[in-house]
Formats: sequence, structure tokens, C-alpha cells
Amino acid sequence: MRIYIILFFYTLSSFFNDFSSQIKKINFTSKESKGIIIDNKKLLILWNNVQFNHNSTVLKCDSAIYDRSSNSFIAYQNIEVNENDSIRIYGDSIHYFGNLELAYIYGNVKVESHKINILTNQLIYNRNLKQVEYNQGATVNENNMGYIIKSQKGIYKTQNKYVFFKDSVSLIHKDYKIFSDSLIYYTSTQKSDIFGNAEIRTNNSKIFCEKGWFDNKNKIASFKDEVIIRNKNQILYADTVFYNEENGMSYAEGNVEIKDDTNKFIIRGRYGIYNEKNDSINVWDFASFSQYNQKDTIEINADRFLSFSDSGKAIFICFNNAVISGNLIQGDCDSIYYNKNDSLLKCIKNPVIWMDNNQIVGDSIEFLAYEGKIFYMNIKNNAFIITKKDSIHYDQIKGERIEGFFEKNELKSLKININGEAIYYTQEDGDSIINEINIISCEFMNINIQDNRIENIKFNEKPKGMTESVNGKNEKLFLDDFKIIKKRTYYEKYFSAKGDSPNGN
Repeated sequence: MRIYIILFFYTLSSFFNDFSSQIKKINFTSKESKGIIIDNKKLLILWNNVQFNHNSTVLKCDSAIYDRSSNSFIAYQNIEVNENDSIRIYGDSIHYFGNLELAYIYGNVKVESHKINILTNQLIYNRNLKQVEYNQGATVNENNMGYIIKSQKGIYKTQNKYVFFKDSVSLIHKDYKIFSDSLIYYTSTQKSDIFGNAEIRTNNSKIFCEKGWFDNKNKIASFKDEVIIRNKNQILYADTVFYNEENGMSYAEGNVEIKDDTNKFIIRGRYGIYNEKNDSINVWDFASFSQYNQKDTIEINADRFLSFSDSGKAIFICFNNAVISGNLIQGDCDSIYYNKNDSLLKCIKNPVIWMDNNQIVGDSIEFLAYEGKIFYMNIKNNAFIITKKDSIHYDQIKGERIEGFFEKNELKSLKININGEAIYYTQEDGDSIINEINIISCEFMNINIQDNRIENIKFNEKPKGMTESVNGKNEKLFLDDFKIIKKRTYYEKYFSAKGDSPNGN
């Protein structure tokens, strides 16, 4: 056991001897000097062109007190530290510990490198770790791009060429500003990593996130975790956003939501692209459109939504598996086109619209609608309107083209053009029991509607028709192509189109 203890102390003493041999003494020069003794410690006072050399570090000052025993010194006035011509540090005073290669610099401190300058009142320079550290606030100037970065705490890794900023961080540039809890700036690549409660202000928008990165040289960025981008009229929410400042494009992923305060709508989806230069929006994958702050609440679900300007027109398109849900209107079609300038809304490819008790179908259906109010409807080609009277009776109106006119969102009249046909049931005033069936055909018809009932019909050309009492045998009469279409949710329609059931079975 004793021999192991001896070997241990021998190894330990060898380590300290090797460590002591590796420590390099500080060399100095000065035109004037004087030795003094304070508390039995021999010190050397130096002045007039004082210079210290330690490894590759050169320090100049007006005066200094050198402690040979501890291999340290305190220097005063016009401090200049030159680290192998890669970094220079200036200040009013410095306390340098040669054995630790550690310097504490005070008063009007300035750090200069090829990439950045640091201004602060107190600094720690660790030559062994190749880092500059401050914890009492500093301003950092980026020499190439003209950024000004401020924070309460920071570490500049001179060899790894990055600066870690912490606590009340701000990066100021003429085109944008970044505020965050923490930020890492890489001097060689001009890239910034952002952490914690970040806010980025550009000329056109404000961006909020929890973390991300910003490539200052290529003007691209990525933001993550509860991302919010605000511009003049719109707000973009997402889990992740990739932003290109040059082309103004923002690509978003995860819980994407775009809120437009001017046009009063919200678009949601899993993915989205927003172009701030031409104010265009592209959102897809289980996307939805909601109109808000209107008398009629309306929501549209589809595979994809587009919003853009074309020749001065504000165009909105949703396509594939479109489903409309609203208080006034429900619908099902492949695609929807809306021109905000003339308030024209088109339902395209196999459209069906439900309004009150009315089912409306045609090759295409158009509406003029503005601020939650419908003024006009145009059903083109194979137009068919079915109104449910009760469990077995249906009013039916058919023609090549049907136009509808509204007052206060209520259908008031219909104009049937070419090959008009109608079957409708009537009852005595004040009586809910149906007693007559009317079967009519005419090239052109005008129908007045009251309380969702056919009030009267005007025939314009070659009318044919008859009125009969309901006798049980004629209660289930239908025009050709009569069909009651079941309402579907977007998910039922989407999975059906994919050949899957909603449950994935």
C-alpha cells in the first residue's frame, strides 16, 4: 500500500512540475522602472513606453505594477492588447494573470477584430479559451454588414468566430431589427441563431418566434415555435416559417393560419406560402377559409386556397374537394372562384348548393355576394332547384339556365331560360295540407317566391301545364335527373376521393 502512495505523490509532483514548466514568464520593457516592497512582496513599478510580452500577446500601456512572483501585473492608461494581430483590446486599466492567461479590463473597453468591434466598460479576456466575455452590457458593431448588436451579457469566441449574446439582446440594421433573450452571431458566415421570445422587425412586417436563425449575408431566415408574422393587413401563424427577404416569400409549416383584417377572413392549413411583395397567399393540405365579423358566418374547406391580384383584381380560389358551411348557405363542389372587385363567386364542377330547404345544382353556379349578403344567383347548364315541402313532396324547377334574385338574403324571384319545367305543390291559405300538384313546361318562366314558396309563375313562351288534386297516385312525381344529394363534410369527401373511409378502414 505504501508503494502506491509514494507512486501517487510522485505522479502528482511530476504533473505540477510539468505544469510549472509549461507556464511562460511575462517579459517586459520600459524606459523607467522602480522596485518597491509592499507587505513583504517585491513589486516593480514601470512607466514610460511600457510593453509586456506573453506568448503571442503584446500589451502596451502608460504605467504598470508588475509582480514577478505571481507572474501578473496591473497596467494603467492607454491600454492596448494585441493578440497576434487578429484581435486588439483597448481600455483604461487591466489586471493580467500570466499563469491563467486571464485578463480583467476596465473602463472604456474596446475590442477590435476583422469582423466586429465590442464597446463596454468591463471585460474578461481568457487567452487560454480564446474568448472575450462581458456581463455589464456592451455594444457590438459588425464591420462588414453594418449591424449594431447590444446585450447585457456576451461571449466572443475569437477562434471559433462567433459571439454569444444573452439578456436583452438587440440586433439593429437599417433594414430590420432583432430582439431576443439570446442570440449567437457567427462572424465568418454572418448567420445568427435566435433563442427565446424573439421579435424581428423588417420594413414590411414584425415576426415573433421562440427560436430560429437568420442568414444576414443571403437574407434568408427560419423561425420556429409559435411563429407570428404581422404586416400591414395580415397576420401569419405557424409552427415553422422559412423566410426569404430578397423575394419576400414566407414558407410555413404546421398549424398555418393567415388572418386578413382588411378582407375579414382567416385561412388555415398545414402548409402555406405568403409573398409580401405581391400580397399573394397559397395554403394547402386540409385547408379552410372562414369569413368573420359578418352577419353570415361562412367556412369553406378544400385541398388548397389561393389569394392573389391579377390585373388589378383581387382573386380568391379554392380547389379540389371544396365544401361550404354557413348559416345561410352550404355547398359542395370541386372548386370555388371569387373576385372581390365585382363580388362574383363561382362554384365550379359538379356544384350543389343548399339554401333553406332548397337544393340547387347545375354545371356551374355563380353568386354576387358582398359583406355577407347575396344579391344574385346564376345557375348555368342543367340547372335544377329542388325545394322540400315535406317528407314526400318536393317542388322542382328545371331549365338550361336559372337566375335567382335576392332581397335581404331571401330568394324572391327566379328566371328560367330555355326548356323550363316545374312541378310544385300548393295548399289553401292558412292550411299546411297539400291539396294540388302543378305540372308546367315553358321555354321561359318568371317565378315569384314568398316565404320559400312558389307564389306565382309567369309564362313567356309556349306554356304547357295542368293542375290536379293530390290523390295519392301523383304524390311522387319527379322531373328527369331528380336526385336528393346528401351533404358531406370535407373529410368525408376527401377520404372518399382518396379511396379511403374517414376511419382509414
